[in-house]
Amino acid sequence: STFRDMHAEREALVKRVSPTLRALAARRRLGFFEVDLRWGITEEQASRGEVLPICLEEIGRCRPYFIGLLGERYGWVPDSVPDGLLREMPWLAERRQASVTELEIVHGVLNDPAMAGRARFYFRDPAWIENLPPGQQAEFRAESPEAAHRLAELKDRIRASGLPVSEGYRSPQELADLVLA
Repeated sequence: STFRDMHAEREALVKRVSPTLRALAARRRLGFFEVDLRWGITEEQASRGEVLPICLEEIGRCRPYFIGLLGERYGWVPDSVPDGLLREMPWLAERRQASVTELEIVHGVLNDPAMAGRARFYFRDPAWIENLPPGQQAEFRAESPEAAHRLAELKDRIRASGLPVSEGYRSPQELADLVLA
């Protein structure tokens, strides 16, 4: 998900969903470890242009599972893609103007047919923003008309992929219930 507008959802997943899944896994003598891509990237790494490589590496390490959350923001578009990463993942050359969120989704799921049955997407109800105080609503809206268009295309591509999509959740608690179900 994008970073700025999904804090409450991420907290619900970490505080409510993860402990439940960890307990279920432990009963089966399995380990469960969540990875939230907002953890662990320092300002120094960001200033060196390492955000995208770190995010894509973490997604690769989390395979074969992926949960994607989308609201109304498209997310940050990096100024450039490191040459080493382009050599390692040549498909990135076709997506130089894509947001990190889109690149994570393409890398984690859409470019990998083996993820069928192991990935799920959740789209937040756009009307949810209206429940926020007026001063906070801008943080949850599309960054620009172009960003809104690119996000709509991404959501359409996800829908067309045949992967499971739950649309219109209205609160972080409802999202947590959907993920647990």
